[in-house]
Amino acid sequence: MTTATTTPRLRPARPALSYLAIDVRRTVLNPANLFFVVLFPLAMYLLFGAIQSYADTDVNEHGNVAASVMLAMASYSACLGSTSSTSATAVELSGGWGRQMALTRSGLRGYWGVKLATASFNALIPIAVVMVAGAFTAVRLDAQGWVLGLLLSLLGTVPFALWGLAMGSLLPPQSAVGIATSLVTLFGFLGNAFMPLSGTLLAVGRLTPMYGASALARWPLTQGTTYTYSGGDTHATQEHLWVVVANLVVWTLVFAALLVAARRRSTRRA
Repeated sequence: MTTATTTPRLRPARPALSYLAIDVRRTVLNPANLFFVVLFPLAMYLLFGAIQSYADTDVNEHGNVAASVMLAMASYSACLGSTSSTSATAVELSGGWGRQMALTRSGLRGYWGVKLATASFNALIPIAVVMVAGAFTAVRLDAQGWVLGLLLSLLGTVPFALWGLAMGSLLPPQSAVGIATSLVTLFGFLGNAFMPLSGTLLAVGRLTPMYGASALARWPLTQGTTYTYSGGDTHATQEHLWVVVANLVVWTLVFAALLVAARRRSTRRA
């Protein structure tokens, strides 16, 4: 009498987790991604925050200037990481990888689940690096500021995830990621994330995509207080929360519409 042997079935979660681990490792350890998404924002925080003479200047009663720079760089690096990840995903899809994944057991649903998780990790890792550096240097920030700063930095990546997908769908594969992430850096300069703007530049900056994300990440610290410099003097202006939220919502809708248009264009060409 022979005893039938049963082959253990591979749980559906295991291939997805393995794919996620490989995708995260590949994305994070990519030399360009490692420099621009992780090391560049860290260097900007250290240069303009930690080592400056004004680093310990109070910002309201919640922390200091070094904390403001840290939160801005955490937000910027998260948006950059999310853009890098999603634009690469869009390039994969345009190359036919999506059709290949649709034939697997998990299908496109599993593929998108892994890619969204990868984008989240790609945003969270540089935030963690910048915040750990802040904790060991000049940052002074209350507990609520640390927690909300991290969460709001992640929330600010929503429009930039859509931006990456749109650029990856619209631009040639060989240049999509580079152009998409370079424009995020430009948005950072225009959006008051790197240096305090004033006058006309600040008025224009309020309309740019990065302004809402960086201002929201710093909100637990600044409570809407924006410092401007002109003629050697420092001036404090009060921002309304609805302006910051409106910026984030409007650009989310704009980039979503751009993505829809890009996908329709690629469908027509196909």
